[in-house]
This record gives sequence, structure tokens and C-alpha cells, in this order.
Amino acid sequence: MTTVEEPDVAETREDIPLKRGKRSTGWYVCSEECFSGFRFVVVAFGTLTFVITVALLVQIYYGDYQIVPHGSVSTDNLECSKIGTSVLKQGGNAVDAAIAGAFCLAVAAPHVTGLDAEGHMILYNHRTRFPPNVIDFTGPLTVPDNIPRLVLGLAFAHQQYGSLAWKDLVQPSAELAERGYLISKQLVQAVTRSKAEHLYGRLEPGQILRLENLSKTLYRIADIPENELYTFIQRKQPVLSQALKSSFNNYDVYVPNTPIGPALVSNLKKMESFNFTEKDTAKPEYTYRLVEATQDTYAEYNISDRFHEGTSSNVAVIDMNDNYVSLVTFSARGELNDNGYVLDVANKDKPCSRMPFIVIDGSFICGRRIVLGAGNLAVATELVTTLLVAKENATEGIEAPRFYVLGNGTLGVEGSHLPSFNEDVISYLKTLTPNILPVPEPYPSSNIVEKFKDDLSSHSDSRGGGIASRF
Repeated sequence: MTTVEEPDVAETREDIPLKRGKRSTGWYVCSEECFSGFRFVVVAFGTLTFVITVALLVQIYYGDYQIVPHGSVSTDNLECSKIGTSVLKQGGNAVDAAIAGAFCLAVAAPHVTGLDAEGHMILYNHRTRFPPNVIDFTGPLTVPDNIPRLVLGLAFAHQQYGSLAWKDLVQPSAELAERGYLISKQLVQAVTRSKAEHLYGRLEPGQILRLENLSKTLYRIADIPENELYTFIQRKQPVLSQALKSSFNNYDVYVPNTPIGPALVSNLKKMESFNFTEKDTAKPEYTYRLVEATQDTYAEYNISDRFHEGTSSNVAVIDMNDNYVSLVTFSARGELNDNGYVLDVANKDKPCSRMPFIVIDGSFICGRRIVLGAGNLAVATELVTTLLVAKENATEGIEAPRFYVLGNGTLGVEGSHLPSFNEDVISYLKTLTPNILPVPEPYPSSNIVEKFKDDLSSHSDSRGGGIASRF
């Protein structure tokens, strides 16, 4: 992937909304003869009047002038999103930003990911429009001593596509672990829910958590020379492959060609067969059919038993060169080792149900292009249908209420997230699945970066507590 040097521009974030701006192209209307006497005064005054009028109209219509953003990174932590955009500002590409963001999440969100996590990364360039590639670092990888699984996967991504130095991508997270960061509500909830106080002690939101052992490990990883780092990558580990392509409502949907990918394709085809319109999505029948189709797909693919459980994180990136990257990591939490990270104890004989995916308008080259990830098949289906059938924007699409297929005919809904399903929808669903349980926090999060024409928007899921960063 190539990068282009850009002038330094302001960095912002999603809680300080961007407003669309235009770069002035300018009109050359004057010759040398015009700049003399009365004619100059008339032309100058007329030009000034025109410019002021246009500026007022633009401000009235769009709001305060701001430059169209160059790139965005969306994660479950503001610090990690900002580290990602800092990498983009240094001339790094979307893969570099995703790597830096993933290392940061291993520090700032240890309840959902870590250095021993496995995962998938999907990569696409909209300028070449070649089919996306997928990097798969799941399953029983041969991991060398003191080289955790996530590091091996990210090293492979860096070898194939990275542009900045490896050390520049790891060191910001080592520094964050050393100086500490604010403990999030989600981290406290996860530690309390899993009774894992022995890992980090008793935590309170707003306290500073410093991870000295993890910091030392990350500094050591940052200092590994790249030529030495790449020697740890074994043949066929990780795996580079082409993404699975499907279509839904005139959009191309790209997912990893793993066991969960075809299940999502099948579920979307079921939903497409109903021919629901945007207006239909407000009716209880729409959610009923969505739940019914998803439960059928879970049963058809034996998802509850076939895929292992765990937590997941998502980094979504679009850079200034139209490189799109979504990285999803996942792990089952074990014990904290002497190197400062939690070991993954997942059953490696079972695949994971988490997936990154990219959605591209199939009929309009400058139409919606969406980069995001999901923790399971139900959430992935809900996100795609909400964005493409209900035609919600990035923020409303991510924040929409969700259900979860819990197995044994049980359906879960989020007990405290807002907005929630209304009573009409819940009553309708009970005719399909009487046993509907409230799911406690923290909830799995999905983060998004979206581009339409040259306009870039992004949102970090409030379920994860993050904020997206743009520049």
C-alpha cells in the first residue's frame, strides 16, 4: 500500500462533530489590463461581494468551515483511536494504524483483547478495487517462545503491508502501559462479572491503571529488529487469503472465508428474500423475521456448539489513500502471566464466530463504503440490515438495539443499552421465543468508519466506551 505526504492538519474526534467543507479551486478571471484604475476597483469589489455571499451561504448550509477529514480510526478507547490517527498523520497507512490500535487495546482494554489474542484482518483498496484480502491468525499457530499470538499476526500484516517502522507502531502502547490510563466503566464491569479481581485488583472507574510488566514486554517487542521479527513467521502461519464476496441489497459484502463467513452470507440471503423496505424496518414483523432467520441459521450451522466463546475487539480504519482495514481480535480469558498479559485458553479445535467485514456499494463507485466488525453472527446480521435496509447512518446503525442468540431456544436482549426494543417488538418476539433474557453489561462492541463520496464519518460503539478519532 502506498502513502502520500500530506500537510499537517488538525485532529478531531467524533464527540466534536465534523462539518463538511470544500477546498476552493479558484477562478482566474483577471488579465493585466483589469488591474488599473476604476476597472480594478469594480472587479475587486464585485469579487469580494461574491466571495462573502458564497461564504455566508456555505456557513448557513453546512455550519463552520472545516477541512474534509483525511482518515479515521475507530476503536474501543479514545487513546487507541488517537494513536491510530497519529500513525496516519506520520505517513503510515491503514494497516499501520490498525496494528498500532490493536497494541493499544491490548493495554487499555485487557478485558476484551490481549497480546495472546487471535484474529482476522480484512484489507481493501477502493482505488484499485481488487478483491479484499484476509489475514487469519487463528487456530493452533506455532507461536515461538515469548512471541505472543497477536504479535505474530500483526508482524505478518506489517511484513506484507506495513510502511512505518515496527517500533513506531508498538512503542506508543508501551509508553501508555508505563504511564497508565483511566480505567473504563467497561473494564470494571468485565472484571466484576468474571470475578477476575485477582488479575488487576479492585478497580474503580476513573482511577489510573499502570501495567509495568506489560510495558516492559511491549518495549521488548518494539525493539525486536524487523528482519529478526519476520523469522518467527512460519510457512502458512498466519494465512493470507481472498475474502468471500456476497451481495445484499445491491451492496457487495466481503467477509473472511472461514466457517462463520458462509453462515453470514446464508443469513443475509434469507433476509433479502423478504424484500423489506426502509419503512418496513419500523414494524415489529421486521425484527421478528430477523430473529427467526438468525435462529434458523444458528441451528443450521450449529453455531452455539461449533464456535468457541470469548471476548472481542474491533479496529476500523480508512486512510487518505482509500485503504480500508478492519481488524477483529478475540480471546478467552485465562491467567495473567509474568509478562503482563492474560493467556488465551480458548479451545483451538473450535473456530471463532467473530468477524471483520467490508461493505461496498455495488452500483455506485462513490457510494457508501463501510468498514466494521462484529462479535458474532447475530450482531453482524443486525448491523448489515440496519445500515442497508433501514438505511441508518454510522452512529445510529451502530447504536441500534441488538438481540443475541443464547442457545437452547433462548433469546437475549440488552438490558440497559439505549435505544432498546420497544414493548411492541418484545411482545411480538415472545410469540416466537417466549424465553427472552436481559443480557448484562458489558456488551460486545462494533466500531465503524464509513465513506460516502469524499465525506468520511466514524463512530465507536458506546457499548465499548470508545471514541473515534479523525484528522
